[in-house]
Amino acid sequence: TLFRSASQSLNRQSKRSERKPATQQSDPVAAAVLDLCCGLGGLSLAAKKLGLRVIAGVDVKPAALKTFSKNFPDAKAIEGSVRSSKILTQCDNFLKPFKTTRQPTIILSGPPCQGFSVAGSRDAADPRNQVLVAVARAIAKLQPDCALIENVSMLLAGKHSKRIHKFEQVLKDAGFHVTHIMLNASEFGVSQKRKRAFFLITRQPLDEQDVVKRLDNFKVSSPGAKDALRGLSKAKIRPDDYSDDFDYGGIHNHFAMQHSRRVMNKIAAIKPGTGPMSYRRLHPTRPSNTLFSGHRAPPAHFKEPRSITVREAARLQGFPDSFRIYGSFGNQMEQVTNAVPPPLAKAVLRVLLELVDVIRCSKAV
Repeated sequence: TLFRSASQSLNRQSKRSERKPATQQSDPVAAAVLDLCCGLGGLSLAAKKLGLRVIAGVDVKPAALKTFSKNFPDAKAIEGSVRSSKILTQCDNFLKPFKTTRQPTIILSGPPCQGFSVAGSRDAADPRNQVLVAVARAIAKLQPDCALIENVSMLLAGKHSKRIHKFEQVLKDAGFHVTHIMLNASEFGVSQKRKRAFFLITRQPLDEQDVVKRLDNFKVSSPGAKDALRGLSKAKIRPDDYSDDFDYGGIHNHFAMQHSRRVMNKIAAIKPGTGPMSYRRLHPTRPSNTLFSGHRAPPAHFKEPRSITVREAARLQGFPDSFRIYGSFGNQMEQVTNAVPPPLAKAVLRVLLELVDVIRCSKAV
């Protein structure tokens, strides 16, 4: 099968250097990937590293789409909502050539999670929660071979059961089966304790225990913050005329915030691994706590009296230094902290591809 052709390239792709730019592969047998609510492209980066072909990303946020388009120059960046029939028609047109030649198609999605998140509103009526069901309807309309959806672990809490039921019913009515699992990024080489829910959407039912067992093969220990940030130069203060397009030399996105002396003294007095939600200091030998976006400040460096830089946050999320983030200085941190850690997504997507291939082969027999 073509899924087998794609999966045979997984080992070759995964051995490539993390430092290489996230340019698009043009393997003619690679499965086509459409990323809905793509953000800066964390799920797409995982797909790219598995040798898949990212053909388009959809999001409502221009800054995130700019980052996506710069890092995936061969993919189409589409600004708009997954609830728009016009946007879905565009997506359908992108997938048609691959379906015509019987190449596998995959939909990835990380819908907005602030309405479900512990760090967000936690309001079951938050309008952003409706996007999850909209993504299910998009998958039902576009009919890919399989799909993978990522969100916060709180989505599986009991108070969201009605929405999850509706989400799964939409997919069931469209001929799909849904398998959900909960994982912690820190068990997959990411220097961050970050629990995430994943929904594996397939044509045939999966055995949840088999999924979990296969994922065990990809678990690796995570480095502490000091090792994760090793090799970065001392961060310079962000210039007043900062431009996301300007090349300042060195590693991109590694500027420190302009803290007042009072704030720097406050951070300096906090013991590493402790502190309030804002300015909680990293511990040098442990993974960080979950990185949040929004009004809360990012964690503070374990040694220097400052908040971590966007690049340091990207390192803690598992992004390579070659992945450059665009947008305003403040928005860059939001993009990074909203993303799924690529190493975690890569492990789940790899298992999904393996299982879909197994199912196809067993049906052929």
